[in-house]
Amino acid sequence: MDEMFPFLNNLGAWNWLILAALLFAVEILVPGVFLIWFGLAALIVGTSALVVGISWQVQLVLFSGLSVASVIISKRYLRRDDDQSDKPLLNQRAEQYIGRSFVLSKSIENGRGGVKIADSIWQVEGEDCAEGTLVKIVGAEGTILKVEPA
Repeated sequence: MDEMFPFLNNLGAWNWLILAALLFAVEILVPGVFLIWFGLAALIVGTSALVVGISWQVQLVLFSGLSVASVIISKRYLRRDDDQSDKPLLNQRAEQYIGRSFVLSKSIENGRGGVKIADSIWQVEGEDCAEGTLVKIVGAEGTILKVEPA
């Protein structure tokens, strides 16, 4: 096997440290956090080979194991969990108002009217009601709020 791959006999600490530097540089240039884990594995293998002087077979096995382990650990602990937002409806303005009550600023005639929320007039749908009636928002369809008398 040594005759087939002579470069493996010369595989040493500096090869791994250079590979780590290259992987870190590519990680900076390419968006995403993926190559950094392979660079970290190469850095650990290079440092280990420099300090302990391990064989190339152990170096390759160590690099492979560290690469797989670091990717698995990073996927588990660094993944996004969008459900833990303190404002899950931030970009769904109409849904934010469901369950709240407001006074009609424009009477509902033929099923359509308007309600003022903050500095905006929202179009509402529901049963006909006079201006000034307190209505409760029970749903939303796009930018139209579904209301019923409160």
